Amino acid sequence: MQDGRTNPVYQKILAQNGLAEFKTLIKKWEALSENIEHKPAGAPIILPDLFLVSHSGTGRTHILKLLSEYLSEKPNLMDFYGDVKYFEFMLNYCAPNEYFSEIQRLMTEINNAAGFRSEYRGIVYIDVDEWRGHFEEKHFVSFMEYLSDNSDDWLVVLSVSNDDQEQLHRMEAFVSAFIRIEKITIEPPTLRELTEYAKRILKIYGITLSSEAEGVVSDSIDELCKNKYFDGYKTIKMLSEDIVYSLYVAGFDREREVDPSILIKFSKNSEYIRRMIVQIEKTKKIGF
Repeated sequence: MQDGRTNPVYQKILAQNGLAEFKTLIKKWEALSENIEHKPAGAPIILPDLFLVSHSGTGRTHILKLLSEYLSEKPNLMDFYGDVKYFEFMLNYCAPNEYFSEIQRLMTEINNAAGFRSEYRGIVYIDVDEWRGHFEEKHFVSFMEYLSDNSDDWLVVLSVSNDDQEQLHRMEAFVSAFIRIEKITIEPPTLRELTEYAKRILKIYGITLSSEAEGVVSDSIDELCKNKYFDGYKTIKMLSEDIVYSLYVAGFDREREVDPSILIKFSKNSEYIRRMIVQIEKTKKIGF
């Protein structure tokens, strides 16, 4: 087991842009790992479950990956057992007068995550955003009772978006009656952080933007950010790779900075940006 000084995943987390509260959480867990000698095999984990407040586009899947990588190096904090270290589940809303099948659906996903093993030990990410404003209804109560009775082997991450702070406070208090939780808020990356991320990808391929060209890219990113389904760094990676592809197909002069005229097809009012927004919306409405 590695400590923070030698654990590359710990250092990787601390090097991430933003994620202040996530980093604080990991530092606390690092101290816990250093101060606790061991966790008996098979004993329930003592880590609190998480109440994750964020928007789409904050890289939640990336955070889950980092979290699972970090905890897999900390056997005195958590055991992993199954085909995967984490999986994502969306808890669909169901009206009180309708049949509630979500618990059975989660059980199926748990069995899938366990694979051929007898049980699953790992991270269970549950998007409960559809239940904001409905969390006192009987179906959500039943779901929380199920988690309370069955989640000793899991680190549960309940995820909601951060629109209505008063509603979030009440939902957090309600959930706390069933499971031990720690709330962390993940702020979306700034326009500057997203633009710098795009520049780093372009730099890998030897592409340097003039200040005017950087403005074109930044304006396009700003336009994408306005969409409620914007997917953060993932979307910017797609944009950057399309720019790389387009420039190399056209045979641009690698010895010179890219000027804005070359990026006209990627400007904020371009057909490309409009098409990307439509595609993001379709993907998010159909998928997870």
